[in-house]
Amino acid sequence: MLVINSDQLGAKEKHVANASKLMSGDNVHHYWDGEKHVGKAIQPMIEGLSQPAWDFWMLYEPGRTWGEAAPEPDWWEHQLGGLPQNRKLDAVRFAEKAKKLARQ
Repeated sequence: MLVINSDQLGAKEKHVANASKLMSGDNVHHYWDGEKHVGKAIQPMIEGLSQPAWDFWMLYEPGRTWGEAAPEPDWWEHQLGGLPQNRKLDAVRFAEKAKKLARQ
């Protein structure tokens, strides 16, 4: 699992170490993206997203790789205003989708 941290709401790179305690494990990797490269790459894929993606949760099938452009996620949910309510983050649904993709 990749966790991309960016400077939304005043976050700084120095905050990543503390934030990484919220999600940890051998397969969890945290990265700092102060320029919001990942959020900007995702933004055009999500209709209604008027800013670089943040508070955004995406799933990709195993083995999926990123090339010149970010691939569309197999599933996504958000915690933002102005996006579809049926994609608002639901931890149980998100976990079910993740388990299903992991079995592929």
